[in-house]
Amino acid sequence: MVLVLVGASYQDVPLDGLNRLAAAESGLAVRLVESDQGIDGAVVLSTCNRFEIYLDINRFHDAVETTTNTIAEIAALDKNFVVDAMRVVVGSSVSQHLFSVASGLESMVVGEDEIAGQVRKALATAQREGTTTPSLERLLQRALTTSKSVTSSTGLGAAGRSIVSVALDIFEQRHGNIAGGKALVLGTGSYARVVVASLQRLNCNDISVFSSSGRAAHFAQSHDVQPVELEDLVGHIGSADIVVACSGASYPIISKSLVQASEATRDRILPIMDLALSSDVAPDVYSMPNVDVINLREIHEVAPGEHSSAILEAQGIVFPAASLFEESEFGRNADHAIVAMRSHVMTIISEEIERIQNRVDSETAKEVAKSLNRVSNAILHTPSIRAQELARTGDFSEYTRAITILFGIHVDTTERD
Repeated sequence: MVLVLVGASYQDVPLDGLNRLAAAESGLAVRLVESDQGIDGAVVLSTCNRFEIYLDINRFHDAVETTTNTIAEIAALDKNFVVDAMRVVVGSSVSQHLFSVASGLESMVVGEDEIAGQVRKALATAQREGTTTPSLERLLQRALTTSKSVTSSTGLGAAGRSIVSVALDIFEQRHGNIAGGKALVLGTGSYARVVVASLQRLNCNDISVFSSSGRAAHFAQSHDVQPVELEDLVGHIGSADIVVACSGASYPIISKSLVQASEATRDRILPIMDLALSSDVAPDVYSMPNVDVINLREIHEVAPGEHSSAILEAQGIVFPAASLFEESEFGRNADHAIVAMRSHVMTIISEEIERIQNRVDSETAKEVAKSLNRVSNAILHTPSIRAQELARTGDFSEYTRAITILFGIHVDTTERD
């Protein structure tokens, strides 16, 4: 098996390009695993600034081509666009990248505290859909463990930095303290939960939520907010001190006509935080004179950099952890060789013990059996250790050929647990 990453981030393509790719998220992993094109497992990590698919494959070119073709098909995109947008990573760079991502080193806001939860959700989704493999689960679990180590051992993201918190900082610099104010949140997904929690930490407790899919009432029950119906949306926009748009709907919820209708009850600037990858704000709203839109692009431009010492310290945790993971995965290749050798030798010993039992008393047969087992363990100890060493260093193929020549044993290293 080989772990491969096919993905794109805000560093590779514009945010609108990421949004077009992310349209392929639903059902993608299941389609890939069921394609019979060398893909044994798939985990999709889709956030506001990246769209990545982690694969466990046994046929490289077939798997990568199937992945790009399937993304293009589901999202109704030109295949050449997908191929140009998505980069392919293979080998040890896959774990190093994911460990960096989970630790917040690759985020728009370095050290953000949301990405680990998104990685955890991606793993849970893949487990629920049955698209993981043991190798992928180990990869993502180890990435999450590394993220915890970075959080607890470095100053990276110590203030709980996130895209939401940076956006709220921009808002308060321009429009004053949000404490005691009134907020309207558009959306009820995982990002909306983060937004509501961030507003409540800033003592903004008059929060209303609107959902274009009709989930506002259910969301409100568990988040201490008020649901908003469509017919009341204009009034709530007119009275809000801030509107946070994070619905991820396929069309802009905030239109120019909607904002104009709300101006009848509004005598000040309308601040809108547009945090959805698929913008919730129509383009012509940006140019309206009494509207201030804070979007992901601006957040990225003004996001504060973390101290270089904290980043270096985090990298000092991430890189060794990724190397250790790779060594451990390579070492698993040796298991099949060791089992094959020991099974071969034990078969010979069992046959010899059975032959002896017919010629000597039971006590003598037991002693002979113990002696033969001790000898076999001593003989196989060094070859077993050597197998693990060579598997970790990547020189295992010569070892398996030697086993085949010496013992007549074929070792299949593609069937890792």
